[in-house]
Amino acid sequence: MKLVGTNVPMVGGVAKVSGAINYVADLDFPGLLAVKALRSPYAHARLVRVDASKARSLPGVAAIVTRDDLAGLNPRYGTGVEDQPVVAIDKVHYVGDIVAAVAAESEAIAEAAAALIDVEYDELPAVTDILASARPDAPIIHQKHVDKNAGGNIHGRYHVESGDAEAGFRDADEIVEHSYSVPPVQHGHIELHVVSAYWEPGGKLVVHTPCQTPSPLQEQIAKVFKLPLTQVRVIVPFVGGGYGGKNHARVEPVVALLAKKARRPARWILTRDEVFLTGRRFGAAITMKMGFKRDGRITACKADVYYEMGAYALSGPANSKNGCYIAAGPYNIPNRDLTSYAVYTNLPPAGPYRGVGASHVCWAYESMVDEIARRLDMDPVELRLKNLLKEGDRFITDEPMISVGISDCVKQVAQALDWRGKAELHPAQNGSPVVRAKGLAVAIKSTSTPSTSAASIRLNGDGSAVVLTSSVDMGQGARTCLAQIVGDELGLPMERVSVSFPDSDFTPYDKATSSSRTTFHMGQAVQKSAAQIRAQLFEVAAKQLEAREEDLETIDGAVRVKGVPEKSLTIPQLFRAKYGEASGSMFGSFMLRTEGGVNEKTGRGKNSVFWFYAASGAEVEVDTETGKVRVLRVVSAVDVGKAIHPRQCNLQNEGSALAGMGSALFEEMRFDNGQPINSSFMDYLLPSLGDHPEEFHSVLVENPHPDGPFGAKGMGEAALPPMAPAIGNAVANALSGARVRDLPMRPDKVVAALRKAILAHRR
Repeated sequence: MKLVGTNVPMVGGVAKVSGAINYVADLDFPGLLAVKALRSPYAHARLVRVDASKARSLPGVAAIVTRDDLAGLNPRYGTGVEDQPVVAIDKVHYVGDIVAAVAAESEAIAEAAAALIDVEYDELPAVTDILASARPDAPIIHQKHVDKNAGGNIHGRYHVESGDAEAGFRDADEIVEHSYSVPPVQHGHIELHVVSAYWEPGGKLVVHTPCQTPSPLQEQIAKVFKLPLTQVRVIVPFVGGGYGGKNHARVEPVVALLAKKARRPARWILTRDEVFLTGRRFGAAITMKMGFKRDGRITACKADVYYEMGAYALSGPANSKNGCYIAAGPYNIPNRDLTSYAVYTNLPPAGPYRGVGASHVCWAYESMVDEIARRLDMDPVELRLKNLLKEGDRFITDEPMISVGISDCVKQVAQALDWRGKAELHPAQNGSPVVRAKGLAVAIKSTSTPSTSAASIRLNGDGSAVVLTSSVDMGQGARTCLAQIVGDELGLPMERVSVSFPDSDFTPYDKATSSSRTTFHMGQAVQKSAAQIRAQLFEVAAKQLEAREEDLETIDGAVRVKGVPEKSLTIPQLFRAKYGEASGSMFGSFMLRTEGGVNEKTGRGKNSVFWFYAASGAEVEVDTETGKVRVLRVVSAVDVGKAIHPRQCNLQNEGSALAGMGSALFEEMRFDNGQPINSSFMDYLLPSLGDHPEEFHSVLVENPHPDGPFGAKGMGEAALPPMAPAIGNAVANALSGARVRDLPMRPDKVVAALRKAILAHRR
């Protein structure tokens, strides 16, 4: 391998930093119209009347879409659950729900027209709290999409168990039980949501969008407009960050409908406030109980996890189901009883976010494991190593665990953090209100299973290759990684490999650039496609070089006999031998369809084709008078299988860990009866350079996976889930065990936890 495992220059890197590339907002089309929307001021209301007559007569208005303009369409769309309308039809379900949209000659005209639309609402009771929404007497948000047997606004209930949890608790020497909460947070991607759409004369729809799921988006749009897939073209150029926030169809259908009505291209650039209303991370409420023996063995775990989906389901059911299966963490606990719920609320729709589903339950189980360590006065590292999953162990879904690097991650973090065993539970108290302490945590996460990724490669007669995939490069380096894999398979230098942007007219299907699946899934697809081309080259070369195919190798744009460098032929020479000239093409294509899926009735099956394993450690300073927490040092260890591009892996590790730090200390979207109150970067806090720890150590554990390309696994999300509990455990150690259980750990919560512990001790 000449490319895999090295820090080659990033594909498109120079163009990015020099400002030479175009994002969707930079694209211009003749006659382009600006789009704005009228949004609901109510969290829950019945639409009595929508009158756009005044707005339609405003000069400069080209098209308006209200519920009266949906005839002939499938007016609702969604991922699995088709509950989101193109524009509101009978009700609005959250503050910011789209009631009408306008396409006009300018944004100012579109905004003025939207303000002229007359809407009469009949306000309904709203429910924004997760647990309140799950109660049987809660106001129903979507009558058609709730589980009548579960009650309230529960869309789905997911359950899995192993052993006998009640027997496990009876066998335990001690039991701990607590409740935890995790708030919704914002993705914080720099690029806003942007959609441009136009219709070609033959009736074909073309959509430019920074979407992470171009293939499913094409399917959703085609279904809305009742078109064959060949009549919908989705193009995704450079994307300025996503983190899950650009999964799924968001506002693409309404922009496409406006473009159709106006017979002109239309573009909607959402404001930052609107981005906050368009997607976010799920909130969660968790109750967890663990039983354990005095030697540290965990005997049982019971968890009830309520995931808050917001007004529309998006990936909420899948998120809740996957969160259920991993609610007990990466531990080999013999008796488990795990349940999760996907719950509608009258808040903006939630969707995937780095560590989807895993971050919520990790906050609970890793806080609890440290509480067990304190009860036993046992080294938290020793306790984890005693209980962690090992190679060949059976997961709760009865699938065997392979390529398990979690113990190595823990050991690496402990070493880098200068961990001192159980002494870390009792940091030095020097009379100052500022206490320094350490904490650590581990995490497990699944990837999307089953799923599909397809790729095609064309090798040209000059020895250059074009790789066609629908994987989205949003800064994580997907095009670089795939080029490295293809380059090594075909023996080509990086500059001879071109990786396409997604374009549904040319690039084959890919389920999503999410769940950290691209390297593992699309990596295999391009590797196997390249192998097909290599086989064609070897067939020609074997005859020309009078050698066996198994004795050949590709290197430096040529095929040669292993160990005999003078016996080689360049790719142009091989093309001449096959085609009579150094032109033409060789093709390779492969569609990877991973096996798996869990039977919801039995809870058995293959939940993930590979697993993320990660451990995080943090050293903090806590001011016990003010509650201020300062993170001094962070260690993040991730099992990557094989680091295709080590520098980019380290950067992904650092970025994911810092996002986890933000979730731990200050990030949360706040609402007042459904009204967003911090929906801008003036009010919503994200980690900045000033919050960066003084020391950050990224550790890449290479524990190869037998199916991954060159042994690689996905890793982009892995560092986020354990970061918050690592900081939380450090804070608890600084406070002699006093613990914040509701994220984020704001100073007022830290002080309140300490005061509560002092009062409890006095009693």
